[in-house]
Amino acid sequence: MGDALWLAVLAAWTAGWCLSAAPRLGVTYDEPFYMDAGLEAWRGWVRDDGRPEQFFHEATATNGVMPLPIDAVTLPLYIHERQSGVRLETPDAKFALLGRARAVTLGWLWLLVFSAWRLGRAAGGVWAGRIAAGLIAADPNFLGHAAIATTDIAVSAALMAFARAVYAGRAGGWWKRLILPGLWFGVAALCKISALLYGGIILVVLEVCYRFASGGLSRPVGGSWKTWGVKVTGAVFRSVLNATVILAIGLTIAVEYFGYPEPDRRPFEKVAKAVPPTEPLKPKYEKWAKEYTRVPHAVCAFAFQWWYNAHGRPTFLNGTFYPEGYRYYFPEVLLMKVPLPIFLLMLIALARPRAVANPLTVVTLLLLAALLKANLQIGVRLAFPAVALGYVALAVALGRGYSQRAPWIAVPAVLALAAVSVWVWPNGLGYLNQAHGGPGAAHWRVTDSNVDWGQGLPELKAWHEANGRPLIWVWYFGADPAVDDPPFGRFQPDVQRPEIRNEAELRRAVGPRVLAVGHTVVSLHPNVTRSKTVTLEYLRTRRPLARTSTFTLYDFRDEQNGPPALE
Repeated sequence: MGDALWLAVLAAWTAGWCLSAAPRLGVTYDEPFYMDAGLEAWRGWVRDDGRPEQFFHEATATNGVMPLPIDAVTLPLYIHERQSGVRLETPDAKFALLGRARAVTLGWLWLLVFSAWRLGRAAGGVWAGRIAAGLIAADPNFLGHAAIATTDIAVSAALMAFARAVYAGRAGGWWKRLILPGLWFGVAALCKISALLYGGIILVVLEVCYRFASGGLSRPVGGSWKTWGVKVTGAVFRSVLNATVILAIGLTIAVEYFGYPEPDRRPFEKVAKAVPPTEPLKPKYEKWAKEYTRVPHAVCAFAFQWWYNAHGRPTFLNGTFYPEGYRYYFPEVLLMKVPLPIFLLMLIALARPRAVANPLTVVTLLLLAALLKANLQIGVRLAFPAVALGYVALAVALGRGYSQRAPWIAVPAVLALAAVSVWVWPNGLGYLNQAHGGPGAAHWRVTDSNVDWGQGLPELKAWHEANGRPLIWVWYFGADPAVDDPPFGRFQPDVQRPEIRNEAELRRAVGPRVLAVGHTVVSLHPNVTRSKTVTLEYLRTRRPLARTSTFTLYDFRDEQNGPPALE
């Protein structure tokens, strides 16, 4: 009864936070593609050209995106199409229903919280499960991403369910030991390609820890070396066989659900064409595209991500742009993004080192180590599987090490996390902990989905209404169609205004307006064109008029002098 009540409270809390925040957030950069690709996939079930009805997953395959979360968030839109008989063709028509798509992500968050509760309970007892569920449900980072229609909460939820299935089924029959973990691995792989790596680490670590804990690798007292060697060999063989079966089930599910191209379509050719000429893999991709005509969609997606992540990608951190990435990006971002109550709980847990030394801690540390090699550094969201499992490992350590006092330690921490989430609502995407300046410092510390994913136009419009309704040019990283509607207008000096070569030309180009500059366009690729370089150099010498969560505003209404200079 206590667990059911606790989960109900967490479900109501997360629903209240996410469903109230979603309408206040604009369209993120990734959501337009997800809406288009998802609807295209669903429309494969209403073919009128005589071909078999099935998901049409070519768009996701050729862009390296796994389809399950996208199919899920666009299901309400497809149902609306079927019920109304009208196709959603325009961006405005699709985004009018964006709230329904975003509500689906809340379901993935509930799965994540529920699976964390089950895993924590299995590994550390009743309070470990409650603490694990509470920490995830109250964390502003998870809540911020659960309020939008993207994929990171989905893969975290699937991997958490997979980890629980592996942990609880190690000594069970074939269903618990093999089939159920295999099914969840397939779901995780269909959520994001990174699940192949994360899931492999989870599977191997939990299997090895189980063999040690069950005595499968220990030498019997008084036994010979030969006997021990036979015993170890048998245990290793069984572990390898189990892992092989689980991976085979999961990969089969992923490949079959993703589907295959139609006979006259060759999506791998599109992948090969998308590879820039400077990439070393391009000749091989072009060769393979000619030799293999019907490459499964899952292979196309994997091939896309393989070249895209083969080399360092640009990132930004603490005021510095790194053209080829930064090795310690994720450790530093996690220090900024993980709420301070979690660090306090970690210090308390470390006072009981034997409780900390549990298999889930090993899994978390290896997942974090794998992130050191990640070349795609676009947000803490890519570390969510490691963070979520880390919260469960922390909860298990507290449940084991402080069995009698766990409620008195954990409940205040969960309440503190919830208070932080209330404080940053609805802008969970831009959360930074207080030790790093809070959300107000995010614009110069982080970028992209860590703060400005293009979601800030509603907040900018509210500023416009409250401050005299000035004309506003918007220069930002985003795909919200509202940027082209009054009171806004799109201004892109890095793309549309090559004539800007000095301050006077910039002032003339902006005119008597307020210029709203998104944090991401400032931080990434500052020297991509001369016009962008000139614009940024000038703005660095000017005093901002105001700031929102994702924009810095400059007042150009004095056409002769521009914004006032910094003092």
